[in-house]
Amino acid sequence: MTNVLLTSAGRRSYLVHYFRQALAGQGRVICANMYPDTPAMLVADEAVVVPPSYSDSYIPTILELCRSRQVGVICSLHDWDTFVLSRHLADLRAVGAVPVIPDAEWGRICLDKYECGQRLEQAGIAVPWATLSLEEARDALSDGRLRLPVLTKARIGFGSLGLHRCQTLDELRASYDAAVEQLARLESSRFFDCPADQSVLIQQAIQGPEYCVDVVNDLAGRYACHFAIRVVSMRAGETDQVVTVDPLIAGEIPRRLGALTRHPGIWGVDVLDDGGTLRVIDVNPRFTGDYPFHHLCGANIPAAILAWACGEQPDPGWLKAEVGVRAYKDLVPMRMPRGE
Repeated sequence: MTNVLLTSAGRRSYLVHYFRQALAGQGRVICANMYPDTPAMLVADEAVVVPPSYSDSYIPTILELCRSRQVGVICSLHDWDTFVLSRHLADLRAVGAVPVIPDAEWGRICLDKYECGQRLEQAGIAVPWATLSLEEARDALSDGRLRLPVLTKARIGFGSLGLHRCQTLDELRASYDAAVEQLARLESSRFFDCPADQSVLIQQAIQGPEYCVDVVNDLAGRYACHFAIRVVSMRAGETDQVVTVDPLIAGEIPRRLGALTRHPGIWGVDVLDDGGTLRVIDVNPRFTGDYPFHHLCGANIPAAILAWACGEQPDPGWLKAEVGVRAYKDLVPMRMPRGE
């Protein structure tokens, strides 16, 4: 019997279903979230409302939840939550849970887009040119190291915080200043202390096709497999329509990343084709919105995680997905349970 805890469960109700199917009646899927009425909470075997992850009471609450519900595996579905949990891996293991969570160093690095890019480049993984300095960006535009258009985005965080595409130097100055002001008002300071003059990343914009690569390690941090999709369209910050492609298109990126991070489980990596060179623009240390496309095409990473957690080898078929499949996300209205 293995109970699974999904923290910051949010909208990813499909993962509840995937883990429940993998458990096949030999465990329950428990969801934890600060809001009670998210899709994943509504379909969980048990839903528990917990404090926000920045709260001092969050980790004690999660540890007690793992203890009282005999949680065997814990996965986080949100970047800030992953960062907080990554600093308490020993505590989670002490109460019997196997954390499918990065170590504390990579929990932090994945939120810091600038440091993450530097670490990847040092490991031989191509990334776009980037700086935290408006003055350096101006110099780079002058000497040809950087070309317009360029992007501004939040250094710390996820999604499209502070994101703006700048076509001129004047636009770059204005968007940089606006991003600094916007980021100063956000709650990220509860997690990270980042000086205002280092809070905005200026990055080379890339025009080419976008790919999402999901890199899977076993729970000991050894590379197991990877999948890839080409993004056809995006909606609300997530992949909306895609085509599954031959994972070999990602070249050495997956194996180099898996060896560098030694992460357990699945990570999502966003990649852009820059004239034939694939450059990593983001690393997400968790299940992302890309994974269900691979699951639809035959992969079963929840089942693989459960097998590894039990000291077993997964079915090799769970680590493969059909290529050449076009897929999309649908909008399906659901009725909430009466009384909720």
